[in-house]
Order: sequence, then C-alpha cells, then structure tokens
Amino acid sequence: MKFVLVRPPFYSLFGLCSPKMKTYPLNLLYLATYVKQNSDWEVAIFDGENLILSDRPLPVNTAPELVMNSEIPRMKKLLNNPDHEIWNMVESQIVAHKPDLVGITCNSGNMDTVRIIVKRLKRIGIPVVLGGSHPTALPEQSLFYTSADMAVTGEGELALLSLLKALESKADLSSVPSLVWKRLGKIVINHRAELISDIDSLPIPDRSLIDRRKYFGEVLLTGRGCPFNCAYCASRNIWGKKTRLRSVGSIIQELSEIRSDIGKLQKKDKDVSSSASLSDNAMIDLRPGIWVVKVVDDTFTVVKSRTMELLDTIINNRLNCFEFTGGVRADTLDEKLVRKMKEANFKRVTLGVESGSPKILKLIRKGESNDHVIRAVKMLREEGIMSHAFFMIGFPGETKEDIELSKKLILEAQPDHVEINMVTPYPGTDIFTQIITEEPNNIDRWYRWFHQGLATHSEALGYDLDEAYREFLEFARDYHVSRQNVS
Repeated sequence: MKFVLVRPPFYSLFGLCSPKMKTYPLNLLYLATYVKQNSDWEVAIFDGENLILSDRPLPVNTAPELVMNSEIPRMKKLLNNPDHEIWNMVESQIVAHKPDLVGITCNSGNMDTVRIIVKRLKRIGIPVVLGGSHPTALPEQSLFYTSADMAVTGEGELALLSLLKALESKADLSSVPSLVWKRLGKIVINHRAELISDIDSLPIPDRSLIDRRKYFGEVLLTGRGCPFNCAYCASRNIWGKKTRLRSVGSIIQELSEIRSDIGKLQKKDKDVSSSASLSDNAMIDLRPGIWVVKVVDDTFTVVKSRTMELLDTIINNRLNCFEFTGGVRADTLDEKLVRKMKEANFKRVTLGVESGSPKILKLIRKGESNDHVIRAVKMLREEGIMSHAFFMIGFPGETKEDIELSKKLILEAQPDHVEINMVTPYPGTDIFTQIITEEPNNIDRWYRWFHQGLATHSEALGYDLDEAYREFLEFARDYHVSRQNVS
C-alpha cells in the first residue's frame, strides 16, 4: 500500500519559493523513515512549498517577513480561488503517487490551504489523515473544518504506524492511540499515546526521500520538548514539557552521515565537471548552503553540560566543518559556552527576546530579563557569532509604551539582525484562551493565524495591531540600514 505525506503550500503562496528561504520538512522525514522501516507501506513526501507560480518572480535579498506582509492580498486571492492552477498542481503531484492514504501536516495558518486540498482528494476518493499542532489542539474542529477522515494528535510516529497497520489489516480503529476519527457520523477521540521515552530509538531521517537541492542547508533535531511555560507557545501540546534529549553518539552519527553524503555529492560533481563542456558545467548545482546545519530544537542549550559535551564531540570529530545555526535562550549562555559554540563553528544564533518590557515578559512567563539579552548579544559579538533577535508585538495587556521599550532594547543590545513578528494566539496556548472569545468551530479564515501580518485580536488591545506592526517593521528596516552604514 502507498502513503503520501504532504506539507501544504503556505509560504509559497506569498512567493517565498527560493531555496534560501526554506528548509526541508524534517518532521515528515521522521515519520516517513519510521513507517518505511517498520512496515510494508511505500512512503513518499510531497512538499507544496516547492511550487513556483508562473506569475511570480522570486524575491531577491528581501526579508521573508517583509515579503509576506506585502503579499497578503495575493495569498488571500489564491485561497479564495479553489480552481487556481496551484491547487491543480498540488492535486496532480499527490495523485501521481497513486496513494491509498494521504497525510497532511497542519498548523493553524495553513488550515484554509488544507481544506482546499482535502476536498479535492476526497472528491476522487482518497482518504486523508491530518497531523500537527492545529489538529492536536483542536482535533474535532480540524475534521469539521477540512472534512478530513482522521487526525493523529501529538507525537506522530507510534500512532501513525499503528494506524497504517490497522488500515492494512482492516482492524478496528478504536485501538489506534492518538487517533481522532469518524464512526457512524460521530467523531471519536481515542486515548493519547505515550511519548517516546528514548528518542534514540527513532531511526535517523532518510534524507534521500527528498531533493535537498530545493532547500537551504541541512536540518537537525537534537531533542524534543521544552521545560519552560511561555504563554504564547504550543510546543508542549506535541512534545510535552519534559525535555527528551538524543544521545551525543546518535547526533554525531547523523552529522557524520550528512558529511559523507556531501562528500559523495562533491565527488560526483567533480567527476561530471571533468567530463562536461563549459555549458554543461553551468547546469551543475550543488545544494545551496551545503555546509550549513540548522539546529531546530526548542531549547538547544537548556542542559548546559550536555550541550558542552556535544560541542566538544563535534570538534573532536572534525564536524565543525559544518556552519551551525540554532536558537537558544539568552539566560542559558555564558562565556565558556559561547566560546565553545564558536569553536564548534556556530555562525549564527537566534534569540527569542519577544519584548523589551519587563511587564510583558512577566505576563508571558518568559523568565528572562533585558539584562540577559544585552549580555548574551555582547558575548556572541565578542566571539564573532551573529545574533538574530526575535521580537513580537500584540501581547495581551501591551501598550504602545511597551512597544517603545522593545525598540529601546534593540538599540541598546544592538543585535546583528532583528525580526519583528505579530503575536498569534495559537490554539493550545494560554493566549488563545485569554483573548479569543469566539468558539473555534465558528472561526473562519484561519490564514490570519501566522506571524507575519494579519491581526486577530486588535479589539482586545486598544490599538490597531496591523498598523502598529507595520510601524515596527519600518523601525526594523531603519535599524538595519543604520547598522550597515556604521559597518
């Protein structure tokens, strides 16, 4: 039997199709590899973010959040036309695999995209199972909204494999953990599967299932779960609050395999170059960012001793041939750790600062201070590691004075790059419960639920969030220009 895993197009609807602007769907690679190694199902991956529309030139050297904010009308136009060529492309490329089942990963912002795809697949008799953050938080609403047949909630590997085996043997679905399904017209929610305690037991993702030339760099996950309790984050709904870390040996094995893959690719490129004409050479295209590895943990540095051990082992195995980038908490950094990150060849670090207002930081339970941020950026700068600071605007209780405090912190800390996002009350977060009074089943236009530009709760703030967001983006543009002029 054949199973296709789908990342639906969302960012590509804004024209963000350049490889430099996307990473491959590691979550789908984990699922596909697990199914492939533990069942007889044939598995394929379709990534809708790789679709390029003929009417859209690729943006060049433009910050993604600026592109998205300016291209919102175009995105809405595509979603309002279920007969547009992009949906024909999605359907034809999925159907080409002749699947017996299609699985779609969902976040809140792409639920309208998912609804279009599901209706097309159902029309030709292909059953669909959903997964991801939105179905985990709102399983019944997800099935109602999209008309999908089933959803898997939480961590997906064990539940998905159990589902596929049940479908293959035509067994009763009531025994499948974490499954939400329909029986006699009613939605049934099965018991939740236990989280995988030893994530080393999961196979290393099979990256041959995708064409990595369509993406920028490599993606690495070294742990699941986050011990913190930020009011705006829904990560704990899937991964839980306990951090489950992979062993250092497992991570080193994965990095070594990636290095070996690159070596084979470069040898092949060299062989082709030596026998090809000049015009042929122009067609040779190594993966963009081929030596870049993006660590996508929620909290890479949360256990300092383990982080130091991993960095030491990377250095000792000469895996600092890679250029690493990843997110950290400012309050987990110290001079010793930052120096070790530099030695391991970390080139760029992202910091979830969120706000410069002590009042807001307390309300969202961030657990960090402005002093943590200023000190962290300074340490990174001294070691030559680029700092990328994320800020958000639109927290409950936030005033324009709080926004000014965020701007003040940016000017004082002087990170290399700042990214301004809009607070989005994702289902499963405390902020959603706090400010969204509408019943989830009555919410339409889920495309508003994304960080780069459509307010969902201005009436709860006392100011126009869309306008304030655009003003903050202008501030960030001016800040970057001023830094370039100084350098």
